[in-house]
Amino acid sequence: MWPFNKKTGQPRQLPIDGPWSVGEGEHEGKTLIVRCNNGYRDCGSVAGYEHQVGVAVPLRAPDPTGLPGPEEDAQLGDLEDSICTSLEAQADSLLVAIITGSGMREFVFYTRAPDTVRQRFELLRASITSHEIQLMIQPDKDWRVYAQLV
Repeated sequence: MWPFNKKTGQPRQLPIDGPWSVGEGEHEGKTLIVRCNNGYRDCGSVAGYEHQVGVAVPLRAPDPTGLPGPEEDAQLGDLEDSICTSLEAQADSLLVAIITGSGMREFVFYTRAPDTVRQRFELLRASITSHEIQLMIQPDKDWRVYAQLV
């Protein structure tokens, strides 16, 4: 079955899990890696998900290129699972990209429930001990941030 409603161009079921692409570039002389969920590309934006969320994780020990080493990368994988499980619960938020570089990893979501994201973030912050996490929420009903990444 086609994942989008033919009349509205909106997904039939959320969240969409891929396909994912990986791109590599450079920012201020440092390596930048972007994993992007291309599953949302055809709809442009999802109605009701009008706020972009960034959960940033400063790296504890980035290598000279600004990327995590193998041990920290494994820790970040565990963090990704925790963050996504929490924010994507009840399809309140949709993970669209993960950006790694310049000593940070940022998880990019869109949400229909910014207040719920703030509450869940505070619970995550209290439970995550391996890294500091930071939250940013901004209006972006046209998914401009996502469009720059795909």
